[in-house]
Amino acid sequence: MVEQYDEWAAARTPTLLRLGRALTGDAHKAEDAVRHALARTRDEWPRVVRGDPDLEVRRVLARSCAGRGRAAVVLRRTEGLSDAEIADVLGCSESAVRRYVAQGTATQGHRGDTTSDADPLGSGTAGVALLERQDVDVAREPRRRGRLVRAAALAVVLLIGGVAYVAHQSRTPAGVITYPSTDAPQTWRYESYGGVQVQVPAQWGWGGAPLRSDIFHGKDSLGTCGSATAAVQSEADDSSYVSTATGFTGRPVMMSDLCMSWGSDGTMPQGDALWFASPLEVGQRVEGPVVAETRAVGDQHVTVFSAHAALRRQILGTARLVDTDANGCPAQPVLRPASGPDGLDPDSMSVCAYSQDSGSSLLLWSGRVPRRAAQEYVDALGNGSSSAPVSCPAAPSGTWVALGLHGDGGTRWDLADLTCARIRATGGDQWPLTRATVSDWAGGGVAAYVPQPAQDSPGLDGFFHPILG
Repeated sequence: MVEQYDEWAAARTPTLLRLGRALTGDAHKAEDAVRHALARTRDEWPRVVRGDPDLEVRRVLARSCAGRGRAAVVLRRTEGLSDAEIADVLGCSESAVRRYVAQGTATQGHRGDTTSDADPLGSGTAGVALLERQDVDVAREPRRRGRLVRAAALAVVLLIGGVAYVAHQSRTPAGVITYPSTDAPQTWRYESYGGVQVQVPAQWGWGGAPLRSDIFHGKDSLGTCGSATAAVQSEADDSSYVSTATGFTGRPVMMSDLCMSWGSDGTMPQGDALWFASPLEVGQRVEGPVVAETRAVGDQHVTVFSAHAALRRQILGTARLVDTDANGCPAQPVLRPASGPDGLDPDSMSVCAYSQDSGSSLLLWSGRVPRRAAQEYVDALGNGSSSAPVSCPAAPSGTWVALGLHGDGGTRWDLADLTCARIRATGGDQWPLTRATVSDWAGGGVAAYVPQPAQDSPGLDGFFHPILG
């Protein structure tokens, strides 16, 4: 718990210094105010961390070193906060915030604007400079609080020195926070993309994220084709239809033929969501009613959108690199069928969707079905004789699905090849894609990302992503 606080404090100090300088107009007062706010936050960390530590420390800082009018103006100009967010910080109504902003702006108009966004303490190393300061002037404090203040100051010096040490030893850059591993509820499901795995609420659906393509006016340019809302609903969601309030995981694919250039209105989620391979920079930014928080996992950025800091950090705390994800799908593509042990009695089946649309083959989506569905899939193949072979490529291309039947002794891999509309097994056996052979594993994430078979395959509506256009 203390280590978690130390890393958070080291990461947030540069921003807090800028805010303190804007609130007080004085570098030394800003340092004292930030020390006080950090000490208060540390003392109450077990409670604070369950909510929004960033909001809590701003509350202490804003209320301790500026009048409400000035604080409202600073939070609006320096932090870019909305009326509702400023009201949370100052503990007042939104109408009061608008009044404070108007009054504060008028007052500062007469005195000259002292809320410059410039960092008077310098960027990057400013936080470390504060954390390493050993001189705390307590003589300016009221004499009646002398001994208490001196004791508190000494504690803060020791605290701040410890934070600086942690920041130095971990080589965490100023302004960057790391995410300790978190435990997700058992009801959450695993999602992965390109070797990065996270856990999200089971009620979340699936959708898109920004993607790079030359259709967006230039080579390798960025655009969105349905990245703001869910496209397919989860079976665990009891809502009657998908709406803008439906949480979702998004991947850089085309969910809609109505594409927009990156940066256009309507490209950002306005509710809970996650983007794999996100184009956003590491850190936080306010996006309307939500905050977009981005973390780097290997070479990939993962962004979680939510108004709830605890949810963002819990999801991001589950993110990690994997060679084989928790659904049993290898990050490296399964390109050919593989025979399992004789008499395989499957206890589950991995459903692994791979794609070459990004230029290189990667794991696009994964899921896992239980024993009963895995056995019903095997029975469906057994009840229908292997069809006459058709010309399927030696290795699949575009998007395909590898089905891993797990049991005692090993795993059997079948391939659902969409280019020839066949399920391919070892020995050259093939079965057509029909309702009977796909209903036990398709739908859900498959319906969001895996396109309909290229050949005529009636009765598969709802199991695969419809062809756009």
